[in-house]
Amino acid sequence: MIFTVLHYFLFSSAVLIYGIGLNNATIFCDSISELKLYFVKSVFTVLISTVLSWIIIQQFLIPFRIVELYPLAALLVFMTISVFLETMIRITMRTVTSDFCFSFLIVLLALNESVNILDTILISLSSLLSFFCLLPLLYAVKKKISILGISERHANKKSLLLIVLAVIIIIISAGNVSWLNPGVIK
Repeated sequence: MIFTVLHYFLFSSAVLIYGIGLNNATIFCDSISELKLYFVKSVFTVLISTVLSWIIIQQFLIPFRIVELYPLAALLVFMTISVFLETMIRITMRTVTSDFCFSFLIVLLALNESVNILDTILISLSSLLSFFCLLPLLYAVKKKISILGISERHANKKSLLLIVLAVIIIIISAGNVSWLNPGVIK
């Protein structure tokens, strides 16, 4: 259980390895204080969608041998929940938190790589956590870039952020290099 959380949070991060939400991370790192509502909506949308999609897959798609349609079932469940929560947020808070790709791809990742419902929940939570823990790091890098005085005419700040993300990916992936693992040389 702890290995699953660590795997999808750090070692095989949904953002850094799979690229889920990579573009959103460079956009959302501008203002971290405005992400509270987006975080809450994402957590509820992803958790409810993964659990309901898992139940639909187990109860309907597997017995009828139409498991190939699980992305469609997950899409229908996700869209229903996302639209409902977005409507509730727009009515009560008068703000927009709509997002499709990031949350839906986490739902698909969790459904693809899980064996049971607990794994589904852990994978989706770990993937969300990896995204939202990366944002303060990118925010700090963006502030450092602005302190250094790099203007827009010298370099695009989003390009520099993506280069920093590439360096972080290389650092995390360096542990998977076969000659660094002692068990391979035996």
